[in-house]
Amino acid sequence: MKTSSLLTPLAVAALTVGAVVAAPLAASAATPSPSASAHAPASLSDVQARATAATGKQIDALTAEISRLTTNTGLSDDDRTKALAILNDDLTGIHALQSDIAAATTVKQVRADVRTAAATYAVRKIGLPETRWAVRVDDVTARALPRLQAEQQKLSAALAAHPDKSTGALTDAIADLSAQISTAQTDANGLSASALALSPATVADDASALSRVRDQVKAVGSAVHAAAHDAQTVRTGLK
Repeated sequence: MKTSSLLTPLAVAALTVGAVVAAPLAASAATPSPSASAHAPASLSDVQARATAATGKQIDALTAEISRLTTNTGLSDDDRTKALAILNDDLTGIHALQSDIAAATTVKQVRADVRTAAATYAVRKIGLPETRWAVRVDDVTARALPRLQAEQQKLSAALAAHPDKSTGALTDAIADLSAQISTAQTDANGLSASALALSPATVADDASALSRVRDQVKAVGSAVHAAAHDAQTVRTGLK
């Protein structure tokens, strides 16, 4: 018996079914789905444009901060020198990276440059905050504390000269004024140097370094604010 006579009908049926199945598959393959075309890889020029815009914002922020620090009279000369060195080094580095981005020939290279900007310079995370914290601390040391100390002496003398107005609340306010001034002095001591010692490397080694300095700066500000409130309380009570 010939097996070919039995296989032929089966083979024809199989081919027919295969043709029916294959036709939709072929049509599906020929027409890309909307989701596939919507997620096309970004072009080199698009990635370069976004990276250049991002680094441009960092350059603008650094340039503006350098201008402010140059004319800030609250900063000590030593801290100004350190702060400007940090910002100018970052500015030079970001400019160099911007040139590298423009000359890049692959998307991978551009993205590597962007990662370098974030890891090596960290302008917004570290560079700008640390210099601004130093400005705040120096301003407290050079301006706020001397004013508060003079106010504390003046108010203490006025309270002693008017014992009829010396209430428990005013006595407590004068005492707290002195305590807050002392706290601010202690907390501000060496703090600007600690702020300016921050860098991407030091923060990478100690993850809490950034938040620790930030919290210390806030504590100094809180002590100054509390002292000013105490002084206002005494001034109002002496009227």
